[in-house]
This record gives sequence, C-alpha cells and structure tokens, in this order.
Amino acid sequence: MTNPFRDMNPLSMMKRIPWRKILSSIGFLLLLLVTLIVLAGTWFSFQGRREWAETKAELQRRGEVLSYEGLVPAPVPPEQNFFADPIWEPDANGRVDLLALQIGPAEAAHLKAGFPSVADLVKEGDRVKVVQAVGRRAKDRTMTPEEAAFVLAVLEPVQGDLDTLERLAKRPEARFPVDYSKGLAMPLHHVTALLKLGQVLLRRAQAEAAVGRTEQSVDDILLILRLARTVDDEPVLISFLVALSLDSLALDVIEKQVPSWNAEQAQRVGRALGQSDILKQAARAFRGERAFGNQLVDQLKQASHGEVGKTLQMMVGVSDVENRPTGLALIFVDVYRFAFLDGDRAYFNKTHQRWLDSLEKEPGRVHPHDFENIGTELEREKQEMNRYRHVLTLVMMPALTSAFSRAASVETRVRQARIACAIQRYALSERALPSALDQLVPRYLEGIPTDVISGRPMHYRSDGKEYVLWSVGWNEKDDRGEGSPSERRPEKKLDWVWKGRLPEVWRAL
Repeated sequence: MTNPFRDMNPLSMMKRIPWRKILSSIGFLLLLLVTLIVLAGTWFSFQGRREWAETKAELQRRGEVLSYEGLVPAPVPPEQNFFADPIWEPDANGRVDLLALQIGPAEAAHLKAGFPSVADLVKEGDRVKVVQAVGRRAKDRTMTPEEAAFVLAVLEPVQGDLDTLERLAKRPEARFPVDYSKGLAMPLHHVTALLKLGQVLLRRAQAEAAVGRTEQSVDDILLILRLARTVDDEPVLISFLVALSLDSLALDVIEKQVPSWNAEQAQRVGRALGQSDILKQAARAFRGERAFGNQLVDQLKQASHGEVGKTLQMMVGVSDVENRPTGLALIFVDVYRFAFLDGDRAYFNKTHQRWLDSLEKEPGRVHPHDFENIGTELEREKQEMNRYRHVLTLVMMPALTSAFSRAASVETRVRQARIACAIQRYALSERALPSALDQLVPRYLEGIPTDVISGRPMHYRSDGKEYVLWSVGWNEKDDRGEGSPSERRPEKKLDWVWKGRLPEVWRAL
C-alpha cells in the first residue's frame, strides 16, 4: 500500500522547488531596481544641471556675482590698513591673542588686598574673564566707584595693546588677509579677537563713566564702533554677525550714557554712527554666503569619498572619530551628490536671491513679511519629500533666517542712537527736550532717520523729563512703545524701543 504522506516530506518538497528560477527572478528584479534607480538618478542629475545652468545664467544676466571673485575687497597699502601690524599675526595655535597677559599670583594678591569688595572675583589667569565678571555683577546698574577702579586696575597691564589699537584705528582702511579659497576651513582669527576687544572696551567705558572720566569713556565707545567697521568689507556672514555684536555693545552703553555727555561728545558719536550702513553690509554678507555655498558645492563635487566625510563633519561642527559619518551615510551622500546636488545649488541660489531682492527692493527698509514667508516655505520644505533633494539648502538656511531680524533691529538702534545724540545736543542748548523730532532739523540732523520697518518717521513721545523712541518692530504693528525688554530675540519683541531723558546738567532744575 502506498504511503500517502511520502510526498509531504519536507526534504522532498524542498528538492522540488525551482530554486534556480526563483533566484534568477530575484536577481532580475534587483537588476531592474538598480537600473531604475540609476535611470532616475541620471534624470534628476540632468534636470538639476539644466536648472542650475538656467539659474546661473539668469542671475549673471542681472549682474549678480556668484563666487568670491568680484566680492573680495581689494588690498590697501599697509600704512592705511588697520590690520597691518604684528599684533594681528596669529600665534603658533592660529589665534590672534590680544590682551593675553595673564594675572599671576602676586598681581592677584595685590588686587584682592586693594579692592576687598570684589576680592571674590579675582582669579589667576585670564584678566578678560575677571573684567567680564565685574560687568555681569553690575549688569542692571552703574558700577560702583570701587568696581570701576578695579576694572581699570585689571586692564592697566595691557594698556600697551589698547594704545596700539587706538593708533591703528586712525588708519582709514581695514583688510585682514582672509584666505577665501579654504571654504569651511577659512581662517577668521581676527573676528574672535575683535569681539573680545569690544567686550573689554565696553567694560572700560562703563568703568570710566562711573569715575567721571566721560571723555575717555566716549573714546572707548568710538573705538568699539571703529572695530565694527573694520570688517564691513568682508563678504562673510560670521564677520557681519560679529560687527552686529560690536555695534550692539556700543549702542547699549550709548543709551545709558548719552544724557551725561556734552554737545561735542554727542556730536562725535552721532557722526560715527552715521558712517554705518548695516543693511548694505547685510547684502554684502549674504552674497558672500551664497558664494560660500557655491564654493562648497564645487568642493563636494570634486571631493573623494573620504574627503566628503571630513567636509560633512566640518559642516555640523564635529571632528572626533566617533561622529564620523557611517559607510551607509556616505553612500546616501554619494547618491545625493550624483542626483541632486546641482538642483539643490539652483534652489539655494534662487532662495538667496529672493532674500536679497527683498532686502534691496526699497533702500533703507526691511519687509519682515517677505522673510517670514520664505522662512515658512523652507520649514514646509523640511516636511516634504523634496527635503532629500534640497539637503544643502535646508542645512545652511536656518542659520541665516534669524540674521535678517537681527540686522534690522541693530540698524534701528543705530538710527535711534543718532536721534538720541541730536536730542542731547538740542536739550543742552534749549534746556528742554524737543516736543517733536522735527525740531532737530536742520541744526542737529539733516533729516530724521526713518523707521527701518515701516519706512515712516520714527515714533517719539516725551513727558518733558524722559522720552521714548520706537520702531514698530518685526511684527510691523505699532504697540505704542511696548518693547518686551525681557525678550532677547528681535523678531519676538513688540516695538523696538530706545529710552532717554533730559541731560543730567538740567535734570535737577
């Protein structure tokens, strides 16, 4: 009798399966899938190259410069160059280390004995950190006479560096030898040094004002503003942001101290503020950032597999072995480079041009809604499939979007500071605050600076003893001088407010 279960033996069944055909079919499907992927990638690559060629031609037709060539400022004679001095030469570690003289044990002991109320702030080592600690303690008030004298004593040993800085500041030009060809590795040793110098000068200006050395305090404020202007010609976003920070340091102390100035001091500071054009500088910086992006694309296209990994690490700001991209990540990067990089470059350049068009469509004005709309589109892009095609744009752009509101806010404060200097001169002469800003023209100002956002005259209100200047701010709405003082981000504030008062010589009358 035949066993009915014989044919159900698993081994027998396995032998009957047509493995060769199945494997052939799987191989064919895999080959078909790879072929389709290659064809799709080739098509995207072709489309991207065509889109970039069209975008490049259109922007060049409009006179736009898409590489650092044509943006890099021309060299100047050394005798005219602020940076042509040994103090700006990088050390063995690649740093420009001004004010490097450390506080030693003997000096620390002497300072503690001489200034007992701030003895807890005295530390051996970096004197800049000690000065900053005093500034943080006196953040919302004027320094006490002892705090001010302490700051001046801490800075006395580095007076030689500061004297050299004042001498160089008299030169009319500034060109640091930046190597723009290095892209992500571009050395910008000077910008960190400039920011540190600005912070030190801020504290010294506050200390000098606290001990009645008003003229020296004004000189330090002017020097901070000069430091900001030394990088105006650099088509680099980081340099521009450092200039904004330096301007902000000066403006913070100007707002507090202008009521104590005489007419000549107010006029000097107002004249220095008039040399600034932050919106023009912003346009130069963003064109430089676009040139940097195009340079980065060229580097990615030419880089070897290993070099791509290093470039990605530099882009995200890491360098250790543990954070190196994995092999699978590099494969995806290679697919992106082949299929999407040129299309992404076209998108990157077009987005930059939309920003620049908005920034420059009306001189002296910024239109927040334009930038907000572009930012919203970029955020939407992150949630859609196109995010895989526009990786470079979506990685680089978020670092740029907040810079526009920052630039508009600082430009507003520059304009308000110019008005405040004119009000001070008017009030010293008339023994009263102006009832309207028109009274400042033409003796104290050729014309009243307008609101950066609205394009209309700056708002002004006075009760006879104090006054408020305000811009409608990033929300483009007049909130009647409500300034959200606790909010640090300009785009989150209501109005952008400057507060002033009668000159100190007339307040008691």
